[in-house]
Amino acid sequence: MKIVLIRHGKPVSADNPILSACQYAHWIRRYNASKVAQNSRPQSVNDDYKYFYTVSSDLKRAIHSTNIYLGKPPEEIDKLYREMEIPRYKFPFKLKAWNWVYFSRVLWMFGYKGPFESFTQAKKRADTAATKLIEMAKIQDQVVLFGHGYMNRYIRKALIQKGWVLNAKSNTYWGITSLEI
Repeated sequence: MKIVLIRHGKPVSADNPILSACQYAHWIRRYNASKVAQNSRPQSVNDDYKYFYTVSSDLKRAIHSTNIYLGKPPEEIDKLYREMEIPRYKFPFKLKAWNWVYFSRVLWMFGYKGPFESFTQAKKRADTAATKLIEMAKIQDQVVLFGHGYMNRYIRKALIQKGWVLNAKSNTYWGITSLEI
């Protein structure tokens, strides 16, 4: 059995302007609603993945990535595979968008709460996602998931804890992580 995790391509709205906390919240909404940028395409395509059972997060950038990579929509779309929350905190200063992401994620990982999924909840969701992918692999033998950076990372960790062997790992845009058992 084989499970492949592919991170989506670079989103249209992955720009890096200087933002206030309020502007950052709007940037996150744009990021979560965006498709893949025209200039973001995989460097190479493994045609074998066209024959795998295909699953995608329900966010546009993941579904669009599936269509770009495979030339077809996923067989299954599920919000379970959505990216872990990009936390939003109200601080009285401005940062570049990606600095907000990194700064907020560090606070979030240390348990700083907000009106969003906690880090603990997100890790549990990743474990649930890994279990669901394993169940699919038992039926389909080979599964490819088009997902997101942080979520794919924690799904990978959960699969390894469940006995899966890591063959390849990449968290970049269009990065491929491959595991087998």
